[in-house]
Amino acid sequence: MPVIKSPITREEFKAYYALRYKVLREPWGHPKGTEKDDYEPISEHFMAVDEQTSEVLGVVKLFEKTPGVGNISHLAVATAHQHKGIGTLLVGYVEKRAHERGFKTLGAMSRVTATAYFEKHGYHIAGIPAPNLGTIHVVWMEKELGT
Repeated sequence: MPVIKSPITREEFKAYYALRYKVLREPWGHPKGTEKDDYEPISEHFMAVDEQTSEVLGVVKLFEKTPGVGNISHLAVATAHQHKGIGTLLVGYVEKRAHERGFKTLGAMSRVTATAYFEKHGYHIAGIPAPNLGTIHVVWMEKELGT
């Protein structure tokens, strides 16, 4: 059974960033370091961890993009654990946290190939697709959060 927690120790952060790199950057040949961005220090970081083995199954971060607007970023699930509800668990957790922080809207820069995933969770396309890191096209998607 996975649990959601924030990485605290150096080892936890190391595993957190390793998964982000392995899923989101390595398959496209991007160098190490591209799994991080300038928003790391102002973000809340979350990871789904197997209670039994402590294996990191998935990761995501949340930060305030503009006043009242939260941003889901770097959502990644380990390949062996995809299509098992880990991403849904992480998105639900981040939505709850965004609501607690008073965000009215929550959005994500989604890969164009992942828009159906976010649409399944109630997000809609609210931007124009654009290239990111030169090879991946992304589009802003957002969802209004209930009161």
